[in-house]
Amino acid sequence: MQVSEVMHKGVSTVQINDSIKRVAALMKREDIGAVPVYKNERPVGFVTDRDIVVSCVAQGHSADDPVTHAMTREIVFVHEKDDVSVATELMRKNQISRLLVVNDGERPVGMISLQDITKCQGTGTVSNVISDLKK
Repeated sequence: MQVSEVMHKGVSTVQINDSIKRVAALMKREDIGAVPVYKNERPVGFVTDRDIVVSCVAQGHSADDPVTHAMTREIVFVHEKDDVSVATELMRKNQISRLLVVNDGERPVGMISLQDITKCQGTGTVSNVISDLKK
């Protein structure tokens, strides 16, 4: 099964100078837990809701500080035409639960999560997939 058959289509993005507060508000409004960070048209990082809590709130950063205080500079992604097993292996290798999905031109087209994979594999629970990832 291809990633494109399982992923959530569409990607919300933020800009490098956006505030932590603005990013958190976007996550709440869109009901998402992660977004790629861009500098103009170029991806420069990735931020999750957990990153905001651990890297910003717990460290005492202001909600008005730029998202750079929370983002990870490495972006792990999978191509939409890849098999779901490629996504699973990338998540296992990088110990992450979400991936950016890109097209042949490496433009973002969606996101895939552990939950998406559990649905397609029929395992029933995220914990089963996580257990498989640790093997």
